Amino acid sequence: MNTKKQIWIWGLLIFLGWMLTLVSSCKDAFENNTYTAYEETPIALYLKNNEDKYSLWVEVLQKANLYNTLNLDAIYTHFVPVNEGVERYLKATNLGAISEMSEEQAAYLVRYHLIPNAKVEFAQFQSGAINELNATDDNLFVDFRNGGLEAVYLNGVSRFNSYDIKATNGIIHSIDDVLVPLVETVYDRLQAKQHWSLFKELVDLTGYKERLETVYTETTDPLGNPIQQRFKYTAFVVSNETYTKAGIHGIQDLLERLEVSAGSDYTNPDNPLNKYVSYHLLDQQRSYADLGKFSENGTKMNLQTMAPNELLKVSESGAGLVLNEDVETGESIAFVEMNIACKNGVVHEVNNWMPLFSPEQVQVIWELTDYPDIEANVSQYRNSNLGSQYNKTFTANELTNITWSARPEYKPNVVTYRNNRPSEGNWYALLNHDHLRAELGESGWIEFKSPTIVKGRYKVSFVWPSPKHSAHTGICAFILDNEIIHARLVISNSREERNLTQAMGTVEFTETADHTLRILSLDGRLITMDYLQFDPVE
Repeated sequence: MNTKKQIWIWGLLIFLGWMLTLVSSCKDAFENNTYTAYEETPIALYLKNNEDKYSLWVEVLQKANLYNTLNLDAIYTHFVPVNEGVERYLKATNLGAISEMSEEQAAYLVRYHLIPNAKVEFAQFQSGAINELNATDDNLFVDFRNGGLEAVYLNGVSRFNSYDIKATNGIIHSIDDVLVPLVETVYDRLQAKQHWSLFKELVDLTGYKERLETVYTETTDPLGNPIQQRFKYTAFVVSNETYTKAGIHGIQDLLERLEVSAGSDYTNPDNPLNKYVSYHLLDQQRSYADLGKFSENGTKMNLQTMAPNELLKVSESGAGLVLNEDVETGESIAFVEMNIACKNGVVHEVNNWMPLFSPEQVQVIWELTDYPDIEANVSQYRNSNLGSQYNKTFTANELTNITWSARPEYKPNVVTYRNNRPSEGNWYALLNHDHLRAELGESGWIEFKSPTIVKGRYKVSFVWPSPKHSAHTGICAFILDNEIIHARLVISNSREERNLTQAMGTVEFTETADHTLRILSLDGRLITMDYLQFDPVE
């Protein structure tokens, strides 16, 4: 066995061991396994060699027993505070020295500043959440302010002072201050800001407090073992001052504006006050950058809110994103503050009391992996920097917006979420790099609930990754709202693995509502699915 191969195998074994150790243990298992390559240095050694800037953070790494972990032949993105920032942190937490920290505290702090298994370069930063989760399973947020590269902040509190410092095992971004790990939920944010007190009172009255203050939902797997699901939310918050400008000085004024009977059941989803509050909430995290992810050549889209069949319109304007732009008057809603990071989502403040709005038809991209319960059950959801392919097979009780019936009924491994790594060609080129796979058996079916779509006529297309196969396989039919829109589609092809699009005809929706798509398996073979596209027809 040659030396390079030995090094590679040894590095792989170390890395696998680290994956089991980093999250569950604070013990540094790699004290004698530091990796170096020629004259270059890994992350921890680089920091130690630059003690004039990072010596105190090196002490934190050592206290956490993670110093040697960050010298492994692996991939990391590490956000490292300079010495002055660590000193400010110690003073703010009433610590005289790093030695006074417990190993557990130091380890959590390091993990909060660390994204494993990914190199996230400055060029990938957008105004909002970094897609790749850190080692505490949280998103970190990037904030671009006026001042160019000298005014970019992490989590809104720590300024970047240097980017893309290359190490043999990843990238270092140098920051001014230590990040205090987020513990505040969306509800905690509402509660902490006095000028949001009216909106917070509305959340209380309508029964959304519990959702907005919950980080993990406890449930069980099919075998009865306890598991945790993590749901995230987006809140568009209205300040007391903005309400006052609209002539709303308290609950009673809003009830009168919405024509709601005082003392009615505000927790009923059909109650106008409940609809108003849930209209300000999304059941997935959408940072400012996420809100601006339009389809190719698009400048607007409609988002499903938590209010049944009510949509929030997002548009691109000359000054950035706006909400609910009226095409006739040109009036719109602007952001006052954006990307207020929370443990379970994000908050944006808007400059209008934001009543329900009826947007016009726009192109709709119905991505079949875009559901809160898929995200809550998937540990590598839409991760764009995977080192290896990720698969998650679902059981029927894990999802609510997707149901299926397999043949036979006890058939295992029916529905799978797959996220692909960059080296996987057309599979990686799919929307958000992920897709669903189903093997339903002959005459089995899978059914999806669509997002709300504005009434009108649409041209419908289906996009999917087509695997190469010598014979026609994955033959299926498409049924929308109990009407066949495509009687026979062959998923595989005999040429090469590629992404294909099939026009499925034109449909007309007579009301603004959600819809039901059933895909019927005709041969029982693999069906791969990316998204459906609805293009308005004049």
